[in-house]
Amino acid sequence: MNFNKKDAALSMAFMVYAATVVLVPISLLKMSEELSFTLSGGGALEAGRTILLLFTLIISSKAASVIGKGRTIALGLIITSASLILAGISHTYWGIMSLMFIIGFGTGFAEALINPLVHDNHPADSSKYLNIVNAFFSLGVVTAVLISGFLLTIGVSWRILFAGLGIITLLPAIVLITAKKGPEESGQSTSLTHWIACLRQPVFWLLAVAIYLGAGCEAAFTFWSASYIQLHFAALPSAAGFGTALFAGAMFTGRILTGKFTRGHHYDRTLILIVSLCGIAVSLLAYTAESIHLFYILLFAAGLTVAPLWATIQAISIKLVDGDPTLLFILLSCAGIAGFGSTSWIMGLIGDSYGLQNALLLIPAFFLLLSLVLFSLRWVGGRKPSGRKPA
Repeated sequence: MNFNKKDAALSMAFMVYAATVVLVPISLLKMSEELSFTLSGGGALEAGRTILLLFTLIISSKAASVIGKGRTIALGLIITSASLILAGISHTYWGIMSLMFIIGFGTGFAEALINPLVHDNHPADSSKYLNIVNAFFSLGVVTAVLISGFLLTIGVSWRILFAGLGIITLLPAIVLITAKKGPEESGQSTSLTHWIACLRQPVFWLLAVAIYLGAGCEAAFTFWSASYIQLHFAALPSAAGFGTALFAGAMFTGRILTGKFTRGHHYDRTLILIVSLCGIAVSLLAYTAESIHLFYILLFAAGLTVAPLWATIQAISIKLVDGDPTLLFILLSCAGIAGFGSTSWIMGLIGDSYGLQNALLLIPAFFLLLSLVLFSLRWVGGRKPSGRKPA
């Protein structure tokens, strides 16, 4: 492997981005006590984060064509840093909500451009490098939830956590700004023709639905595991953080192994179909688990089933869909982020009305639908229609 300085900087950027994703869920009950909001209000914070993130995904290609992908990611991280520090001193729910919008805007550049830049750096075996770099997202989740859960348990305010993460987020931004700009970073500004060329292909929509459902399964465990452990098992924040860390640690392990053993898009399609089928059984067992120790084991198993989905779906899309790879990654990320945000919110709504345990039933339903979509790729997505990029 040729894991270079830029790959390391992008991995670090994924780690801090991941920390921004899990900081709210691990702090949610403490925040709700101080700011007086419900479970659906907590889910709405995550949905709010994704709204401007989706907007950023759409404009990121143009920004990258002007200043380069690495510097665009760094700019987004600086915006995120400032917003996290301001969230640490905000004293109203709507103040936090407004800043979550801005955090989504900033992290959207990382979400949109890290994977395309990894692909540009390693076009010959992008699936391997995409899974490995994406593994650092999971490592960021593990680190953030363990440290945050411990600090919350010993009485450190959630506000300190937000401000501290804001400062740390500047580190990868500095590395990316000072790194030498390579020719692959500039990319190209995609036109309406490129968009239409992707959107008109049925296989693209199957992949978009697949990544939406896969992201929804990931969101369900990432966002709600900590709150579920505290509410259902009457556990401390440190125990909740440990549970989320088990899930994320399994995702890290699964992505590293997927990157190591990737064999091409036909093999990769079979792999994610198998793990999706396993996900149905694992999530159903998690719903019925009455022991926190059993739930921990199932969280780890769930992490292994979710691990290959996002990066591998993006990797195989290059082989199945005609179009600019950067735009294709961005469009699929739009579907994935929509799945992450909407699932978090929907589960909060279900939790308020029927209990958070019943909200977990959404996960096996998503895994089942995902399995059906991936199975249908055998007929719809056998090969790219022409192998050409649009003019």
